[in-house]
Amino acid sequence: MFKSISYKIVTMFVLLTVSVIILIGTFMINKTESFYDEEFKSLMDNVFSEEYIGHLSAIKGDDSFSSLATNISAHSGQMGIDSFRNYFILDAKNGKVLEGDLTQTVEMTPNVITAMNGAVGGEVDFHSKYMDYAVPVTLSDGSQYIVYVKDIKTETNSVVKNIFYIIFEALAIGLVLSFLFGILLSKTIISPISSLTQKAERMADGDFEDTIEAKSSDEIGMLTNSFNFMASELKDIMAELKNEKEKVENILLYMSDGVIAFGLDGKIMHINSAAVRMLGIDDTESANFDAIFADVGLTITQMRFMEGAEPVEKEIVTKDMHLKASFASLKINEKLGGIVVVVQDVTKQQKLDNSRREFVANVSHELRTPITTIKSYTETMLFGIDDGEVDREMFKNFLGVIDNESDRMTMLIKDLLLLSKLDHDQAHAEQSEHDLAVIVKDIVSSLQITAKNKNQKLVYEPTNSLPPFKCNRGRIEQVIVNIISNAIKYTPEGGNVTVTTMHVYNNIYIKIKDTGMGIPKEDLPHVFERFYRVDKARSRQQGGTGLGLAIAKEIVEEYGGTINVNSEVNKGTEFVVSFNV
Repeated sequence: MFKSISYKIVTMFVLLTVSVIILIGTFMINKTESFYDEEFKSLMDNVFSEEYIGHLSAIKGDDSFSSLATNISAHSGQMGIDSFRNYFILDAKNGKVLEGDLTQTVEMTPNVITAMNGAVGGEVDFHSKYMDYAVPVTLSDGSQYIVYVKDIKTETNSVVKNIFYIIFEALAIGLVLSFLFGILLSKTIISPISSLTQKAERMADGDFEDTIEAKSSDEIGMLTNSFNFMASELKDIMAELKNEKEKVENILLYMSDGVIAFGLDGKIMHINSAAVRMLGIDDTESANFDAIFADVGLTITQMRFMEGAEPVEKEIVTKDMHLKASFASLKINEKLGGIVVVVQDVTKQQKLDNSRREFVANVSHELRTPITTIKSYTETMLFGIDDGEVDREMFKNFLGVIDNESDRMTMLIKDLLLLSKLDHDQAHAEQSEHDLAVIVKDIVSSLQITAKNKNQKLVYEPTNSLPPFKCNRGRIEQVIVNIISNAIKYTPEGGNVTVTTMHVYNNIYIKIKDTGMGIPKEDLPHVFERFYRVDKARSRQQGGTGLGLAIAKEIVEEYGGTINVNSEVNKGTEFVVSFNV
C-alpha cells in the first residue's frame, strides 16, 4: 500500500499543503508580532520626543516629582495606557517604583538598565513576552527618574492566537482538500495504469482480446495506444506460435516413438506420452538424464561434448520391452542447448524375428524327425533285402512306421498351411447356422471309445439350450476335438473329462475340464504359441505337433471369440471357449 503511486501522490499533496500553510502561518505570526512591536516603539518614540523629554527636564518647583507624575499621566492616552499597558516612574538609582502600580515589581530589563545608564531604552525583542520602553528624565533640581512603559502583549497574543486558529482551520481544510485532490489526481493517473496492468496480467495468461480505451491525448493516452498496438501484434504472433506449437505437440503426442528433450543440466524440457510409457517414468519433474539412462552407460556430462557428432544409438532391454534409443545434440540459437533422445519400441520386431527363427527351427526339427525315421527304416529295408535278413513281418512293420511318419508329416504340413491361411485371412469357409450343443454332443460321443481305452470318464453336461451360431462346422469341430483330445491325452487312466455348454446373456460358453497332469503357472502364457510344448518329450511320444492350440486360438478369434485356460499342476486344466451371439 505504502509503495503505491496513489499513496505517494496523496502524501506529496498533504506534505505540500502542510508545508505551505505552516510557512505562511509562521510568516504571518512573525509579521504580526513584528508589527505590534514596531508600532509600540514608534508610538513611544513619538510620545517621548526630544522636545517632550526636554519639557519634562525643565519642571521646577518644590514638588517637581508630583508635577512630573501629573505631566506623564496627562500623556497616558497618547501612550495607549490601558489594562494591559502600564507606565511607571522609577528611581533612576535603584529602579524602585515611585509612581504607577506599586504592587508590581519592575524587572531589570535591558531597556531599564539602559535608561539607568542615561540613555533611552527602546530596544525591541520579538521573542520577549512583553514590550517595554524606558526614558531617563533629569529634573532641573538634579533628581533623576525613569519613565517606564510596559505592555504584556495581551492584545498581540490574542491576535496571534486568532491567526493560529485561522491557520489551524486552514490547515485542516487544506489537508482535506489536498487529500481529495490527491486521490482525484492519483485516480486520473492510476486508472489507466491499472487498466494497463490488468491488461498485461491478462496478456500473461494468454488473453489478447480486450483493448483499453484511451481517454486522453496526453502521454498516458499515447502509452495506452502503444500498448493496444503491442497487444494486437502479440496476439497475432502468439496465435502463430500456438498453431506451430500445437502442430509439433500433436505430432509428438501421436508418434509411436518416444521423444525426450533434455537441458544441459539433465532435466527434462519436453517428453511425450510414448516416452513416459516406454521408459516407465513416474515423475517427469524429478527425473533426469543420468537416472533414466544409467543402464546404457551414458551421462549428461558425456553428451555435452557431442555437439556436431553423429547421433549415438543404444539398445535398452527391459523385462517387457526391447527399445532402441538414438541420442542427438539439440541446438538452440546456434548453440548446444540440450540433448534430444528418440526411443523406438522394437519389441514386436524383435519378437517377430525371434518367432521367425524359432518357427523355422521348430518346423525344421519337426520335419527332420519323421524324415530321419523314414530314411532310417528305408535304408534298413534296402540293406535287409540285399542281405535277405528282412522277413515279411518285419517288412510290414517297417512300412507301417514309414506310413505313420508320412501321415505325421502330412498332418504337420496341413496344420502349417491352415495357420498360414488364417494368418493371411485366406482360410474362408462356408458358414451356416448350427447348434453348438449338437456339435459338442457328437464330438463327445465320437471320443468316448478313446476315453474308455484309457479307463477315463468323458461326460457332456449341457447347462441350458444354446441359440443358433453362424459358423463353419468343420472349423468349430477342429477346435473342440483338439481341446478334448488334449484333455484325454494328458489325463492319466481313471481320470475324468467334463464338457459343459451354457448360454449366459449374449455369450455361448464351452468348457472342457479334466483332472490331468495340469500346466505349470509359468507355461500358461505360452500354451497358445506355435510349437510350444509343456513337456516336449512326452508330447512327441503322444504324436502332437505343437500347433493344435495355436490353430484353435486362431479359429476362435476368427469368429470374434476368446479362448482362455486355467490350470493347476497335478489337479487338472480347464479351457473356456466363448462366442458372442
